[in-house]
Amino acid sequence: MLLPLKSYIRNPPLLVLPKQVATFNALRYSLDICDISYNRLIENLSELSENGKIATQTFPIIFLDVWSIINNCVIFKKILQTEFNLSSDQQYFQEINKCKNLRDSNQHIDARLSQTLSINDLPVYGSLSWMKLYPNSNETILSSIYSGTITNKKMAKVKISNKNNDGIEINDQIQRLEFTSIVREKENGKFVFPQQDILINQVIVELKWWIEHIETKFNNLFKDVENIEKHTSDFIVQLKLTGKN
Repeated sequence: MLLPLKSYIRNPPLLVLPKQVATFNALRYSLDICDISYNRLIENLSELSENGKIATQTFPIIFLDVWSIINNCVIFKKILQTEFNLSSDQQYFQEINKCKNLRDSNQHIDARLSQTLSINDLPVYGSLSWMKLYPNSNETILSSIYSGTITNKKMAKVKISNKNNDGIEINDQIQRLEFTSIVREKENGKFVFPQQDILINQVIVELKWWIEHIETKFNNLFKDVENIEKHTSDFIVQLKLTGKN
């Protein structure tokens, strides 16, 4: 779990002002959504590596989780920048900064269709590659998936890499989890649309670093406060109706 169950972000003390509680809520939901999406993504990729069976919703679910991680890690970063006056050049924003470029471009996918996607026959929601290692054997499975229908080319270009990067946390099931999609950049006064890669595992590493950093700050802040009362979080209201008035 990215955000600990006993985190002050998850259960803000009554000492925290309402405006700050709203910030905690936004941080919590962005992290929990990333966490759920990442765990489901890893499970689905591991299963796909092993059995290779593709159903109608297999790829949409995978790309749903990839883009969910991208969108919500960007939300997390923007909140940190706004509320804690952080700059984008922080060491543990490097991969998340790439996510912002991808997110911003994807929000204009209607324009990207005519600018590059249809012209170059590129995967509309990106492509994803990964490695699955089997520790008790010499077997490694390299996989890559492409989102969309191939129309103009005999063979679509997808990336498959078996290179490991130092400093990237390696998941027990899936390694070298790399996503590729289109971004917009300005070059010599004109817009160009290169492909950009991000390492999903490294995004999670960066999120974990920020959580641990923030948790340390809050734990120190409240360490001398006894019997901390906390705000109520996440409740449901239900009304049962019958056919009679």
